[in-house]
Amino acid sequence: MPFLHRTSHMLLAVAVIAGALSGAVLAQHSQHAPKAIVVDRYVTPDGTISDKRIITLSNGKIAALLPHAEIADKTGVAYYSGAVACPGLIDVRSSMGAYGNTVESAFSVDPSVSAIDSFDPDHRDFRRAVESGITAALIAPSPTNLVAGACAVVKTGGASTGRAGSVLRDDGPLVFGFGPRTWRYDRAPTSRIGAMAMLRSVLGEAKSGSQHARLQSLASGKLDAMLYCSDAMDVGTALRSVGKLAAHTSIIHTSDVYDLTEELAGTKATMIVGPYSFSMSQRTLSMAGVLASAGIDVALAGQMPTRGGHSLRQTAALAVRYGMDSAKARQAITINAAKAAGVSDRVGAIRPGMDADLVIFSGDPLRMDSRVLAVYIDGIRVYSADQHLTMSAGGQR
Repeated sequence: MPFLHRTSHMLLAVAVIAGALSGAVLAQHSQHAPKAIVVDRYVTPDGTISDKRIITLSNGKIAALLPHAEIADKTGVAYYSGAVACPGLIDVRSSMGAYGNTVESAFSVDPSVSAIDSFDPDHRDFRRAVESGITAALIAPSPTNLVAGACAVVKTGGASTGRAGSVLRDDGPLVFGFGPRTWRYDRAPTSRIGAMAMLRSVLGEAKSGSQHARLQSLASGKLDAMLYCSDAMDVGTALRSVGKLAAHTSIIHTSDVYDLTEELAGTKATMIVGPYSFSMSQRTLSMAGVLASAGIDVALAGQMPTRGGHSLRQTAALAVRYGMDSAKARQAITINAAKAAGVSDRVGAIRPGMDADLVIFSGDPLRMDSRVLAVYIDGIRVYSADQHLTMSAGGQR
């Protein structure tokens, strides 16, 4: 009996401690998952910066946008005086968590390759990305093949799953490589003319239903494509061959497509340019502005981790310096990037129903002196400038 008496007391003590710990965890979760965020300004879906706003959150989503006067109960509200709320930045030309593991060149046509198989969700790249305000990244197979495989789009902090790298999609876009990088001396194609002949054959087979399911899906207009082009000639060729078939086409080309702006304007393709650096020519740095002025959707790329986490915002700042409209530059690192990645129904804009992936900046995101004050993914704060990483993010458990 004494033994049973002592045991019952021990069980009661354990229950009390467990309840206290559970309460502490819930309190911490509540602290990092506010019901609303109050800022002085926020980036609208059209890229402009609007005045004071309350962003309410529910179940990891943006619930509503309200005027400041409409908040009564201030419990569970995060206040950021003088700050700007921006949709989480998206790097659409990244290899974070997978650098050096995305190259597979055994076959020139290999649509079965999946970038999702190559990345480490606990890699420290994700931590650096979060600290830079990047909340999502498109990881692509290396475009060293004519058909290189499917991209993956992942979040840089897995607030909803307890680990970094939660997957937004793992089925595309399908990557195509154009230009000398795909030519090999030991296998076809060995030249541009050979590459185009092979591509026509592959797409013809896909239309007739005798190719890989991904190619068939693309040929029937159900899957989007990402086209890596070495020069302006490749851009035109890629548009006329693959671009006319895909559900949506994104073209990665940073050098020079001034002569193709009219042809590009007649399509719904998104041009992905960047990263930009101060050493580039004025002609190259002004290309994003020229394309945007022609009515072409532009997404800017930072190419992390090859470049630092600041590269995406630096590219946007340089694009604005050399002629790009500021609102279009903000769209180029948020909603246009989401469109290129095929996830614009989830991320890339601050509006009701979207994932609550938000970055709180001390000023305009296009200003390099604006600091990242906080980062929210799925409505949970994963980074604070004061407390640094506060929840799960790459490189930290």
